[in-house]
Amino acid sequence: MRITLTTPAGNIGSKVAAILLDTPGVALTLLARTPEKVERFALRGARIVAGDQLSADSLDLAVEGADALFWVTGMDYGVADVRGRYNRFADAAAGALLRHPELRLVHLSSIGAQLPEGTGPIKGLHDAEGKLNAAAKNITHLRANYFMENVLASLATIRSDSAIYSSVPGNRALEQVATADIAAAAAHWLLHEARGQRVVDVFGPEDITFDQVAATLSEALGEPVRHVQIPPSALTAALRELGLSQQVAAELAELQGAISAGTLTRVGDAQWRGATRFAGFAQEVVVPAYRGVTAAA
Repeated sequence: MRITLTTPAGNIGSKVAAILLDTPGVALTLLARTPEKVERFALRGARIVAGDQLSADSLDLAVEGADALFWVTGMDYGVADVRGRYNRFADAAAGALLRHPELRLVHLSSIGAQLPEGTGPIKGLHDAEGKLNAAAKNITHLRANYFMENVLASLATIRSDSAIYSSVPGNRALEQVATADIAAAAAHWLLHEARGQRVVDVFGPEDITFDQVAATLSEALGEPVRHVQIPPSALTAALRELGLSQQVAAELAELQGAISAGTLTRVGDAQWRGATRFAGFAQEVVVPAYRGVTAAA
């Protein structure tokens, strides 16, 4: 089977690439803006196409002869128009699908993508799903739940304040999912020659509150960590101080509002439940990352 991946240097794409390179009978092509970042995969036999997802020429070269394509739109925290950016990437993918109508697409989407408004950056994925459905005969949208890796953005405040700041209430529970489990789901559906259009909800093995996340980190790190709820305006201001654009900060605040309200629900045709529990993720991922931050300080 011939499979093409976008964003192969990313947190999810790199994990999917590693899985597929361990799978007998897979010929893997990686579309990479910076080929040197994926040299390790080239050494294992992956074909590398240097180019951008928005380039029709690069896309056509990358999917030439391919059976399936994994499509991810990475987040740009400095962009002025978040929804517009998702739409531009969706247009590029839709164009490739129209030029290569037998191509199966696996699209990384998000929980809540069924909603047209009120979900922050997920609104762009709502638009993308519609455009891709109009272009593809065979497409699987992976609607991933809240990433466990999101907590890594709070390592600095965990170190300085022993706190994770969020506008989400501490008692709000989510079936958080590790990117390793999202990658496993992506690899499965890329290898599974399913036909037609479907939505797969991808989520973790447990409902865990944000207060429980903090308590779990306290135990793993051997230091107190607390979840601190702050007003949306304070969240937006803090994100701006970190260098995010005004719109990205506002969109992420809106997303946290949707999480707080409980409007991001699972409504897919199929389900993929990951195996990674947050306690294990804390030990295997957060603790080493925290030690790295502390050592660099």
